[in-house]
Amino acid sequence: MKSLFSEVVFTRFHARIIVLLCSLMAALLGLLGPFFQKEFIDQLTGVQSRLHFVHFENPLAYVVGAFLCVLLAQGFSQLTNFLSVREALYMQKVFAKRLYDKTLHLQVDTMSGKPVGEIVQLYATDVQGATVFLDQTLPAGCSTLFPLILAPFAISLLFDIPLWPTVILMFTIASLNTFMAFRQSKFFYRFKQLAGERIGLVNEWIQNIRTIRILGWTHHFEGNIFAKRIVETNNRVLMVTNGQIMNAISSSITFVLNVVALGTLVLYSKHQLTSGELLALLWIVAVFLTRPFRQMPWFFTFAFDSWTSLKRLESFLGTKNNETAASKEASSYHKEQDDKYAVQVHNLNLVIGGRKILSNIDLKIAHGEFVAVVGEVGAGKSMLLLSLLRETGAHFDSYFLGDKDALKIPLDEVRAYYAYVPQEGFIMSASLRENVAFLYDIEAERDPLIEESLHLAQFDLNTERVEKGLSTEIGERGVNLSGGQRQRVGLARVHFHKAPILLLDDCLSAVDVDTEQKLFEQLLLGSWKNRTRLLVTHRLSALHRVDRILFMEEGRIIDQGSFEELLARNQKFREYTTTVAKEASEKNQEVSNV
Repeated sequence: MKSLFSEVVFTRFHARIIVLLCSLMAALLGLLGPFFQKEFIDQLTGVQSRLHFVHFENPLAYVVGAFLCVLLAQGFSQLTNFLSVREALYMQKVFAKRLYDKTLHLQVDTMSGKPVGEIVQLYATDVQGATVFLDQTLPAGCSTLFPLILAPFAISLLFDIPLWPTVILMFTIASLNTFMAFRQSKFFYRFKQLAGERIGLVNEWIQNIRTIRILGWTHHFEGNIFAKRIVETNNRVLMVTNGQIMNAISSSITFVLNVVALGTLVLYSKHQLTSGELLALLWIVAVFLTRPFRQMPWFFTFAFDSWTSLKRLESFLGTKNNETAASKEASSYHKEQDDKYAVQVHNLNLVIGGRKILSNIDLKIAHGEFVAVVGEVGAGKSMLLLSLLRETGAHFDSYFLGDKDALKIPLDEVRAYYAYVPQEGFIMSASLRENVAFLYDIEAERDPLIEESLHLAQFDLNTERVEKGLSTEIGERGVNLSGGQRQRVGLARVHFHKAPILLLDDCLSAVDVDTEQKLFEQLLLGSWKNRTRLLVTHRLSALHRVDRILFMEEGRIIDQGSFEELLARNQKFREYTTTVAKEASEKNQEVSNV
């Protein structure tokens, strides 16, 4: 991957050159100001100038020249800042778009190792931090570097004294500032890291606040957040202290430089000093070099800080999706595509973190077939559905959706074949209408279709505590809906969008038995009877109603058939159903006791 730093430097390179030229002009014009002042005073006091490359008979011409130089220098300085900010905003747009595309591209198994707080921090802090090179470091560096390079030569030229005392002092100051700035950048980096960790904790706390409160874990979570905040505050105190020391050094350094410059002028000057020379020297050292010395430590700080943001972005953008190697084990299924099947998978394998999650899965599902996927927790059922969506790094020997090779068409086209309902239904902070249609500002004339979808999903607008009907605002993550309501909204959304293949991941787990019965009759076996359905479930009551059952164990489909066939021939399946029935009975007993 191309270095982000090289992109910051070389993207729209002509604009970077213009910034440098503007800053150089500001520095040159800034040095011409004290020259005109020196010549003006020397001419008034009758001192013959040693410099003849600019000479005016009228002393007022030097005043006008000094005024124009200062004015133009300020103008070029402001233009430098404006162009730098404009380029920074352009690069922020580039980086934000790339970060967004990368986030969309990362698969579920890859994203599981990325805390939400870290990704939020990348968007909120590091995109802007990465472009500090342009809106802070570049203008600050130019307005620091050019004056510091040109000033010693100007002093030597104007006053005919050696360069080395001034250069040595400037080098010493630059070295000290570099050290302090590097130290400050470490505090900045730690500050961003701690802020990201704290945001992650707060995000987890807010998302699960009701569950945390019910389980009595509020104080534990608060303690974690406060502890992180204390560490963050201590780091911030050190950062501010170091910054104040840097400011103190920068503020006092011009006084030291004044003494050195004047001492050098007195000791090494080959002629009697004039009033104009003293004024020009004090102007160069006390005025012209004040801003560069004040900016120098922050130039290095911003540079180091921006570098850490660039590295954090590079690390995330360089994240690769998990890619499972092809399995060497043979399979008895043929690879030929058959149009009578809606889904055909040959030799699907998934490895995450060195652990085999799915092994040698062969799957054929006919158009309109209703298939249940069962097995113990961790058998790989949910990962099978996500792999069909190409949301994992699974490897397929072949994968067909109808007459299309799903390995050769874009991901968006693959996912267009599917509607997916997770166990924890996704609800956005919007109206009920927008949550079902999954569109903002949907036309009112489509309300009857939305109401029909909700009705079939057993979501009754008259009894579900939605006072404003379809216009009822649902809080973020559906905090004002029960688990069963969220699942039914998810089912209504699937019905509304009419995808041909339905992936249902234990989406009936939170509904009661009566509601489940109605959902099967009116939706799964009613309105959806011609759609291809793949249902992950732990409910035995559903297994009598499907066309076929896939029984999974440790990432493999170890048997398949009807409920009666599996009971008759598979001891493990009988043990599984007995366990599920026992757990359901115990759960019902607990509910009745409550």
